[in-house]
Amino acid sequence: MGIFRFLLAALVVLFHFGGLGWIVGRIAVFAFYGISGFLIFQVLDRVYLSEPRGIPRFFCNRFVRLVPLYLLYTVLTLAMVRGLGPQAIVDPAGRRILQGTDRGNIELLYEAATFGPDVEMAGSMPVLQFTPTLIPQGWSIGVEGTFYLLAPLVVFTTRRRAWWLAVWIGAGLLAFLWGVRTAAIDLDLFQTVVYKNAVASAVVFFMGGAFYYVRRRWGQPLPLAAIAIPMLAWVAVVTIPALSIGVGPERSAGVFSQYLWLTLLLAALVSLTHVKKLRAVDVNAGNLCYGVYLNHFLVGGLLLRAGATSYLGLPGALPFGFAVLAGSTALAYVTYRLVEHPFDRVRARVRGDFRPPPTPVVYGLRPQVAALGVAACLILLASPVGQAVGYVSQSNVGALPASPAFNIRWRPGTSDGDRQGFEAELGLTALGPVDRDPSHRTWSYSLRSPTPDRVRALLEHRAVEDTSGIDPSRLEISQ
Repeated sequence: MGIFRFLLAALVVLFHFGGLGWIVGRIAVFAFYGISGFLIFQVLDRVYLSEPRGIPRFFCNRFVRLVPLYLLYTVLTLAMVRGLGPQAIVDPAGRRILQGTDRGNIELLYEAATFGPDVEMAGSMPVLQFTPTLIPQGWSIGVEGTFYLLAPLVVFTTRRRAWWLAVWIGAGLLAFLWGVRTAAIDLDLFQTVVYKNAVASAVVFFMGGAFYYVRRRWGQPLPLAAIAIPMLAWVAVVTIPALSIGVGPERSAGVFSQYLWLTLLLAALVSLTHVKKLRAVDVNAGNLCYGVYLNHFLVGGLLLRAGATSYLGLPGALPFGFAVLAGSTALAYVTYRLVEHPFDRVRARVRGDFRPPPTPVVYGLRPQVAALGVAACLILLASPVGQAVGYVSQSNVGALPASPAFNIRWRPGTSDGDRQGFEAELGLTALGPVDRDPSHRTWSYSLRSPTPDRVRALLEHRAVEDTSGIDPSRLEISQ
């Protein structure tokens, strides 16, 4: 599991600095939630809930695991911003890699230490999100902290009757779908009420707990070699645009849900995998993943200040992204040896002397074929899942504001059926064909919820050849 966690951290780095598509970072973060759910359910069930003072010790253990390294990188990032000047946070093209750092040091440190929680209502959808400026990706750690507060109750109510977890998963799924419905086709709002919302994303954490209960019951039947090809195929699908599985626009709740479904299936297979020959590699990769996740904006800033863009390209180019990943890995190793490893001994004392029995390893071809066969069948549900979530997101579009009229010329070969499908997926209201186009491929439209994200999705859609009435630089539809 350590190799998979490091891979997820690497994908987050390449999403931020290597130019990988929008889906990559989001899916990697949600996969972390699933893996975290698996690990937290495991330690609560096998260690902490088996003793009277286990829950306080669990919270203490989580604090020691997450906070020291997080605070170290917070202070180092602030030192970089203040000591190296704007060249460390602004690339040669004028784009900032860190926003909001012009505030006072005390305010920034306090916000980072508390993760900057923000509770609000988006219509009838409760939203709990976090905004630590100095560690931008630290919002997800705040979300995980929320899951940790809830985890002892969830595990306590399900460890004896694992099927009761279906109630928690059902509640989490309803929250996720309600967030999707609230966001409708507004991907900017989706970012707030679903992706970064602890309430809407809790279902993924609960799914990770389900993976643990499956492993507790059935053991670890899969060797690492059995999931090597599925893992490589998943990386290719999420990183190579030519293999995109989305039927509609690239940026939509439906497409996100398809990728999420496939990612959770892979996480389930990883949880059933027994690593033997590469055990040391797996452990070391797991040890470094948290540091890589935390420090890559710091490393990116140092590369900017050193002038690395002159030979690596700007942030968003793969060479720059891989340079950040290499530097982040090296720095993560240093801080692991100096900070995390010493605190591991503290965590061991907090955990106590109890050592739970190892998870049984199930050998034989039959359980391996069964696990992979079930996963192969569930892959077929990716498209229906995406379509169902897409339908939910479309169910609330009537209440959204509409844009002024503009024109789209569709690419040759786009049939009327395809065009109507694209119109529904993009949130377009057809106003009729443009008579002056002899090819009859140009139509006039109004766009529901004309946010910059929706306009970008329209401009980047594979079936759109050209537009008029849209400012592509400002992502606005002209009045």
